[in-house]
Amino acid sequence: MINFLKRKSLITLLIASLIILCASNYIILNFGFEGVTQKIALENNRFFPKGYFIGFIWTILVFFQTLVFKILKSRTSSLLVLILILNCFLYPVYTLGFSVLSMIILGNLTTLIFSSFTAGLIYVESKILSILIAFTSLWVLFVTYLLINVHL
Repeated sequence: MINFLKRKSLITLLIASLIILCASNYIILNFGFEGVTQKIALENNRFFPKGYFIGFIWTILVFFQTLVFKILKSRTSSLLVLILILNCFLYPVYTLGFSVLSMIILGNLTTLIFSSFTAGLIYVESKILSILIAFTSLWVLFVTYLLINVHL
């Protein structure tokens, strides 16, 4: 699968990512999956980013991840980035539409640890590509902080 995807152009991979993200964001925004955290934040007058903003940031992060996947030479590093991309695509599914707090926290911790590990592994090959993956870690850390602030 990695070889198949690596042979595709960067534009093709970015368009495929955009289609998946747009479909996911459409479902999230139009079927009321704003999630438990957004509801509690509104009720308690706490700050938590709106769904469309979170979707926009994830689009940028997945674009970075796709770019890193395409550029990396190491098969192992490429596989880890591909797994990270799939994890990000599936996050709304395994958190059941952002409605199960324990799954949201588990998903955030998994994404944070895995993206940090991947960024560290890639650092040997390319510091710049490592930073692009580290943005995922930073975003998830920030959102987790806000999540905890809303729920405490």
